[in-house]
Amino acid sequence: MAERELIEFIRALRAGQDLPWLEVGIGDDAAVARLPGGDRAVLTTDMVAEGTHFEPGTPPEAVGWKAVARSVSDLAAMAARPRCVLAAVCMKPGTDAEFARRLCRALWDASVKLSAPLVGGDISSGPGLVVTVTALGLAGSSGPITRSGAQAGDAICVTGALGGSMRGRHLTFPPRVAEAVELAERCHVHAMIDISDGLSTDLLHIAQESKVGVALDAARIPVHEDARALAGGDAEKALEHALNDGEDYELLFCLSKKDAEVAVQSGVLGVPVTLIGEVGASPTYNIILPDGTRHALRSGGWEHLKT
Repeated sequence: MAERELIEFIRALRAGQDLPWLEVGIGDDAAVARLPGGDRAVLTTDMVAEGTHFEPGTPPEAVGWKAVARSVSDLAAMAARPRCVLAAVCMKPGTDAEFARRLCRALWDASVKLSAPLVGGDISSGPGLVVTVTALGLAGSSGPITRSGAQAGDAICVTGALGGSMRGRHLTFPPRVAEAVELAERCHVHAMIDISDGLSTDLLHIAQESKVGVALDAARIPVHEDARALAGGDAEKALEHALNDGEDYELLFCLSKKDAEVAVQSGVLGVPVTLIGEVGASPTYNIILPDGTRHALRSGGWEHLKT
């Protein structure tokens, strides 16, 4: 079963359930709940598991940072400001006490640095190290920005550069919270997601949720030097890394071409913005390669339940 199939199954379980306070539910980067008084709480949870998100022997400081940053990045995807996090930690029985203390200190330090203080959680034991972080944020006046608002004629833009994150950036990335909030305040962003599963996969998430098509211009995709290094100088392989590696945690967003021009020219808080494609009305997904040929854009990023 594909991960998206399971998500659709879970979404169907909630069909017909009347939750008038729920503004955004299953299928986006975070849920959004309307609170008494008018605030909108943005809630998300994410986990990192040994052997999947980090290798055995990874320093606990890196594990702690990644665990918190992943959930905070989901808040960034909706242009929400973080307020707090909770962390649930599962460790092997007999885990060294110093390792456990270092991991908890790392979670605490990351939460403080990312303006999302750690306010609670749980500790358990199991066959491997798993850390789950739940994050709470508040939507600003321009948010929350969902995956489902892309419009025909929109430009597709991305922050930063993509690919090759497994060279170490997947453990050290900064969530683009300030950049997302700034973008939302300066421009009318119609749809946004953080690139966790890979550009190809996450762009298709936006297209499918928005019921639109996309045309991606491969020649414009900003390829990270880490992707070029992994490709050994092969431009085609470097592009494949930029399309499919994932865990870049850059912002991928859709907005009018006029607003895109402004964002591209000025960047956002020192981070470059690149226009990489266009949204179309018909639900077709294409990529235009550097040689000018047009091909179907397929999801080549991370898939948790793929066999």
